[in-house]
Amino acid sequence: MKLDTRLPHPGPRVPILGDVFGADRDRPTQHEMALAAELGPIFERKLLDTHLVLVAGGELAGQCNDEDRWARALAGPTLKFRGIVGAGLFTAKTSDPLWGQARRILDPGFAQSALRLYHAAMQSVADDLIAHWDGRERVDVHEAMTNATLEVIARAGFSRNLGLFTDGGADPQVQTMLTALDQVLSWASESSNDLPVVGQVRGFLQQRAFAANLAQTRAYIDAIVADRVSGAEVGGDDLLGLMLDTVDPETGAKLPLDNVRDQVLTFLVAGHETTAALLEVTLWYLAARPDLAQRVVDEGRSRGFDYSGVAGMRTTRNVLNESLRLWPPVPGMFRVARTDQQLGGYDIPAGHAVFVLTLAAQRDAQVWGPTADRFDPDRWDAKALRRYPDRYFTPFGTGPRSCIGRAFAMQESALLISKICDAFVLDHVDEVGDEPVMRERGTLRPAPFSVAIAPRPGASVPTPPTG
Repeated sequence: MKLDTRLPHPGPRVPILGDVFGADRDRPTQHEMALAAELGPIFERKLLDTHLVLVAGGELAGQCNDEDRWARALAGPTLKFRGIVGAGLFTAKTSDPLWGQARRILDPGFAQSALRLYHAAMQSVADDLIAHWDGRERVDVHEAMTNATLEVIARAGFSRNLGLFTDGGADPQVQTMLTALDQVLSWASESSNDLPVVGQVRGFLQQRAFAANLAQTRAYIDAIVADRVSGAEVGGDDLLGLMLDTVDPETGAKLPLDNVRDQVLTFLVAGHETTAALLEVTLWYLAARPDLAQRVVDEGRSRGFDYSGVAGMRTTRNVLNESLRLWPPVPGMFRVARTDQQLGGYDIPAGHAVFVLTLAAQRDAQVWGPTADRFDPDRWDAKALRRYPDRYFTPFGTGPRSCIGRAFAMQESALLISKICDAFVLDHVDEVGDEPVMRERGTLRPAPFSVAIAPRPGASVPTPPTG
């Protein structure tokens, strides 16, 4: 079977170059979502001799989740990340024995019993954030959520306070790490839509620019691992201890130290960026909807903020799910056909990869109803969900390569959102539209914005951290 030549494509198609007018280097997936409204649930983009098939319809995207017929493909920004974080869970090839070994070792670290242990670390970050905001009238949401998610990973993952909410601030090594992470994310997104030759030159120059920062970041993580191995630093019940001390039940081996480093770097890069994006989108909507924020407050004060209270926050989690549905931090994923396939009436040969545009599929009115483009957390109520039996919702990926930290991210997000709304009344500083302005840099995340804050009646503010 050959790839179907009848696939719709954006026009006009330029000889040799292909669909150069069908790409947007700055807003690639948002542009592709707009193309889907014009071209339909499946279409093609051609660049030189590369044919990229995009799947934007919810029903067809669901078919691509069938693990018997489709598999995960390592391509696009994920492939770029591999050059940075090595063979971490997110970027390792499925055929790599270390991927299976790491997954088996780390699975218990994301079970409910482990999340109960991490809750204290999450709580400490929420308290530090709120204390850091106390007395202010305006806060930078992007900076705050970046710092909060990094601190959660550091404290729960390897029992270390990065100092991002202290008066003295983080030490220079941490600041270097933050700079390197920002550069990596921007490069991964932009370079994935570059033209050949031009992109190679640009990528070479960008890599040289952040190579030194990246080397220092790896050295910083190596030092953390070495301190734990030597006993110079004693950790608690954290992910680093799990990776260093646990024997794989199948192979009887422990993870090599360089792979432990890759896993820690993966958690820092992928874990903080995606969760920060979710938190920012959610806070953007809550600042624009004070009535919805009050519902979150009422639920938090009714249930309390211990592990069980947060785990049962239905309203807050409905808000988070709706943010994930409209603006998934990972806006799409590559899937490769295991055998010859028919997709939407078009031939897709075995071995050919398609890009499932999650951003568009999760807004498809055919599977989510006529209000699919609107922010409506109530659509996640159990009764309402019965109206969408064929709904497509895969913000954390699918199959054996789905995100191992899903429950961790949702617990962390529910706690932070609930605690922030409990402590402060939020309002947008600038006039905004119906939707946030989104920026793409390997992930889909709001452009930096600030909100005005005021103490919410009845809230108690924790003591500010020192350092």
